[in-house]
Amino acid sequence: MDLNLRLQPIFKQKLKLLTLLFCLGLFALLVAETGPTVIASRVYEVGLGFLLLIVISGIRHLFRTFAWYFAIEPQAQRVRFRDLLGMRIAGEAITDLTILGPLLGETVKGVALSRQVNAEQSASSIIIENLAYSFAVGLFVVSGLLLLITEFPLHSTVKTAILIALVGLLVAGFLVVLIVKNRYRLASRSLDGLNKLNLRWVDRFQDRREKVAQFEENVYSFWRAHRAAAALMLMLEILSICAGVIEAWIILGLTVHRTSLFAAFMVETVNRVVNLFFAFVPMRIGVDEGGAALVLRTVGFGAVEGVSLAIIRKIRTLFWVALGLVLVGHYSMVSKKEAPKSSSVAAASK
Repeated sequence: MDLNLRLQPIFKQKLKLLTLLFCLGLFALLVAETGPTVIASRVYEVGLGFLLLIVISGIRHLFRTFAWYFAIEPQAQRVRFRDLLGMRIAGEAITDLTILGPLLGETVKGVALSRQVNAEQSASSIIIENLAYSFAVGLFVVSGLLLLITEFPLHSTVKTAILIALVGLLVAGFLVVLIVKNRYRLASRSLDGLNKLNLRWVDRFQDRREKVAQFEENVYSFWRAHRAAAALMLMLEILSICAGVIEAWIILGLTVHRTSLFAAFMVETVNRVVNLFFAFVPMRIGVDEGGAALVLRTVGFGAVEGVSLAIIRKIRTLFWVALGLVLVGHYSMVSKKEAPKSSSVAAASK
């Protein structure tokens, strides 16, 4: 059993590497098929419009940061909003750049916030905000897929695949609601189950069981104790997704000189699905372009428009990644400065 546990991380790393190589190959193929000159001309047509795209994506960051702020317990809301916004941008930069994706990006956010609130509150606020965002994405994707199968004549195989995806989303949403409503202690019970197996590596987690239980209690109690805040969070998350629709609509107008709110809605629907299933692919390279090309060709545009749109979004993302890396360096410097202070205080107390 210990051998299997040691082999699992190696297998996962190789699987992620193979997925990344596949996506890089897909990206190269799509760019070659579309034509680098064509893509370059579309990017050039955007021009100063990139400033507008940066502003819109910045508004998305603001909406999600506000949602995260409301996910923190009121008595623990000592963190300044601008600091919270910086933490989010830093975490998203790590998510976009690394193969560990949100696993590392959300950790960066949690560690940065834990310097201003306790670790349990920090972790639970991130989970609560992500649950609200996931619920909003689920609503958005379900509505988008329903529109796609009702408004366009799709091949029976594609329609069947979409229906299976819809059922999967609905089942997953139902299970999450059931777990939260009935307050199932999945993490702490999993630790208890592992402890019964007498595995050596489990012992290091047992002293943290109380913290895990407190974390679960924070997440479950939030939805009942702060229903107004939860509703506001959901609205903010939906608005952040709608900002993505507006961004896609503007890009189509700047590059194709023909706009369609429905096409922009479908592009953002596919983009959310890609982010869900390929979160561990850096910047969703290849799959973003493939998804956008497929959906725009389906709704009456062309694959060229889809590939160009996705690449233009990537260029916009690079601005936020660069800013995020600067902020990561800032928070690293802050933590190094705080370490000597805390050690000197501890020495003085002795």
